[in-house]
Amino acid sequence: MHWVVRMNHLNRTTSWWIGFAIFALHFRVTGQDTITWLLMSLQFLVYPHVVYAVARFSRDPLGGELNNLRLDDFCFGLWAAWLGFPLWISYLLVICGCINLAAFRGFRGALEAVALLALGAAVSAGVFGVRFEPDTSMPVTALSMACLTTYLLLFARGAYRRAVTLSETRYKLRQSELALQGQLEAVQALQAQLQEQANRDALTGLYNRRYLNDALQREFDRSTQTGCPLSVLLLDIDHFKQINDRFGHSTGDRVLQNVAALLAQDMDPGGTAFRYGGEEFLILLPRMGSSEAWGRAECYRARTPVSVVVNEERGNPVTLSIGIASTADGAESPQQLIDRADNALYQAKLGGRDRCSVFKNAEDVAR
Repeated sequence: MHWVVRMNHLNRTTSWWIGFAIFALHFRVTGQDTITWLLMSLQFLVYPHVVYAVARFSRDPLGGELNNLRLDDFCFGLWAAWLGFPLWISYLLVICGCINLAAFRGFRGALEAVALLALGAAVSAGVFGVRFEPDTSMPVTALSMACLTTYLLLFARGAYRRAVTLSETRYKLRQSELALQGQLEAVQALQAQLQEQANRDALTGLYNRRYLNDALQREFDRSTQTGCPLSVLLLDIDHFKQINDRFGHSTGDRVLQNVAALLAQDMDPGGTAFRYGGEEFLILLPRMGSSEAWGRAECYRARTPVSVVVNEERGNPVTLSIGIASTADGAESPQQLIDRADNALYQAKLGGRDRCSVFKNAEDVAR
């Protein structure tokens, strides 16, 4: 059942009981016949429950209740004209009728109510003739004022309760929205954290090979579009297997972490360091040609023995072999760029390790 149907049934039943008392007082003064009394009783005592049932069981309860309000206004017009337009009774019927429809249809509803009141009055005047008897007795006047006051208070009470309910509903929705927003932000933060963890190597904290595939393709495409070179450094820790065999895997892990920290600390703007696998690392250097990349590689190679040692007491400095390749040398794909850096790394190892080698025109030149 629509809340409008329920609310209007309460308002109509209560206020129309008072309306019945007003009409009864007026009938006693004016001396109406039995048929008029019967019709008035049906209108004010039975009619509210009939129209309530019609609206309640309608397929469109709200539409049915709006039609009930229209019928109310038509009946009010009939009664006002039939009684000779008694001033306070007519005023009561007109005000209540206009307020009812205006509450649900705005100013258009008020105009519609006036039209229906006038239609009802016209029908009554056409059938029974026109009479004008505006005077009402003091009890009728006082009761009419009381009825109008009661009706407005009931209407205001209903509006207040709806406003409170709406405010509470909005507050609950807002709280739910804030809670959902908080949960969404938490989920997004967790997703970002999980994504970051998925892209990072657990031991060194550098980006892993999975993230390298996307990053390398992105930088390679940018290099192709802009014409700016892209260089790759492929670094390998010399004799890392011997470090593990001689000093243990925990020492080997510490060496990997220290080398990774060195690479991340000295990273160029826009550059990215990755753990390529095992004891190998890879560095992307956007907007950097072979010569600049070789200088950067030499810096890493020279600093590593100073910053990273196998054993704090005995020393045993760690050295790097580095292969360098650049798109400026004609690499046609990301994989070819890495293959060329790997080939240059192989030449650096053949040359005695602890050195850098640049891929150039299908030949590696050791420097």
